Amino acid sequence: MTRIVYLSFPTGAVAGGQKVILRHVEALNRMGFEAIWWRNTDKVDLTWLDFEAPTEVGTRFRPDDILVVPSDAPNAIRTLAQDRRRTVIFEQNQFSFLNLGLEQVDAFAPGHSPVFFAVGAINANTIRRVVPGAQVEIVPCFADERIFKPGANDLLQAAYSPRKRMGETRIIRQFLSKAHPRHVGLPWVEISNQPEAEVAEILGRSALHLSLPRFESVGMTTLEAMACGCVSAGFMGIGGRQYMTAENGFWAPDDDCEAAADALAEAADVVATGGARLAALRDAARATADQWSYARFLIKLEEVWERLAPEARRLPTRR
Repeated sequence: MTRIVYLSFPTGAVAGGQKVILRHVEALNRMGFEAIWWRNTDKVDLTWLDFEAPTEVGTRFRPDDILVVPSDAPNAIRTLAQDRRRTVIFEQNQFSFLNLGLEQVDAFAPGHSPVFFAVGAINANTIRRVVPGAQVEIVPCFADERIFKPGANDLLQAAYSPRKRMGETRIIRQFLSKAHPRHVGLPWVEISNQPEAEVAEILGRSALHLSLPRFESVGMTTLEAMACGCVSAGFMGIGGRQYMTAENGFWAPDDDCEAAADALAEAADVVATGGARLAALRDAARATADQWSYARFLIKLEEVWERLAPEARRLPTRR
């Protein structure tokens, strides 16, 4: 019996890649596929995320299993290169793949080439450039509209997630307070290790979001903020180039902290003024988030796995 086995090596910390893996497994089971979330034997509790994915801890793989391995797990990739089971390398970030996983791909023998999953066009293009001839499937990541919904956005405060740009965050705040003194009293709300539902609540209350991605394939936090109705300003983080426009936010060149502070000040001015420009920005941001929806993800996930492994489907679809 063929199963789809997503390998995972969680640390317990908030990680968008772990969330996406679990949502894949959940969705595949609802579609009637045999799919599990497999993790190593280290005791890890994901307290920040509610999920319903069938889980196995450190069990032996079956001969017919299809193994989906993260692209930043070099030891696992190297081991699977010597294994005859079908392998999918799930590349959610091209930078971690280039840093950790790429060298191991050369160990796959001819006729045992892995399939690659990418979460967006930018990182799919990276795979095609560094692994010529690879089969690359784009299964997009998403701003989950079941959780991240338009809110009141009635508090003039800036929500921000500083994990990847701790130093830049302080620089931006300091510059904003001096260069734009009208915003010196702007409240700041940090998003750090809260459960997903609480993050959605913060974004739904906040009128502003400071975008702080760095070396991203897409940049899901900013898309989630857009889905919740925040006016976003700040960095693109490379991956945001796929969807950030002058119509849906205020963007600065990556690492230019002064420009990011200026962008946030302009966003705060628009929020404070209200009117047609604010409405247009929010409409454009929500339309952008709709292009990266859970509903669109489901369509692509089902299409890809139905083509790759129809034999893993045992039951009718239920959603």
